[in-house]
Amino acid sequence: MSKNVVIIGGTSGIGLHTALYLKSLGYKVLVGSRNNTKEAIGIDYLKVDVTDEYSIEHFFNSVPFKRIDSIIYSAGITTPQKSIQNFDKNEYMKVHDVNLLGAILILKYAYRFLKDTKGKAVIVNSIASRTYSKFSGFEYTVTKAGLSGLVKQLAVDWAKDTVLINSINPSMVETPMLKANVSPDVLKLIENHIPLGRIAKPNEIAKVIEFLISDKNTYITGTGVDINGGQFLTG
Repeated sequence: MSKNVVIIGGTSGIGLHTALYLKSLGYKVLVGSRNNTKEAIGIDYLKVDVTDEYSIEHFFNSVPFKRIDSIIYSAGITTPQKSIQNFDKNEYMKVHDVNLLGAILILKYAYRFLKDTKGKAVIVNSIASRTYSKFSGFEYTVTKAGLSGLVKQLAVDWAKDTVLINSINPSMVETPMLKANVSPDVLKLIENHIPLGRIAKPNEIAKVIEFLISDKNTYITGTGVDINGGQFLTG
């Protein structure tokens, strides 16, 4: 029997590549996002705004699957670096509501499905949650660190129902968001400091996600898997 997977934030970047990869392996994939994309042709799509609890509740009430085996949260936004003296509460709340609060609300409504299937959840986090961000603002780092705490807490809470939850901590990945925020010259400098000498490909991230939601994963929960080509070791 094929597995049913819901990916939140699956119309670009890591989320989209993961959706396409899982579909190629025979998973039934539903993508939830504020925006549809032509690239996701052939993948079921429902609109959802992760900053709006009513929208999330409506999304899960509208899911065409009778069961959900896995949920992947890949929604995220960032801000440019700046001094804390220039902190803007409204700007922070926008990042917080997508990166952290959105994940909490999605998991709130997804859990009843995961409990029924003894399912799995994966949060797309960041290397910033383990160290700091070289290019994004501290708002991004704070919310990503919050996701790590969320995963650890829920792993213990959900263990009684045999629901596994993990996060992945990728470093820079070849996505539209990266190219929009970092110049080619800077990317080349970064690659020179990565032991494997290159930026990660989206499919390399998708393969780790697939392992964590697959039947092969029977005992990993509450952890963050580092996917950074050794970058964490060298700073």
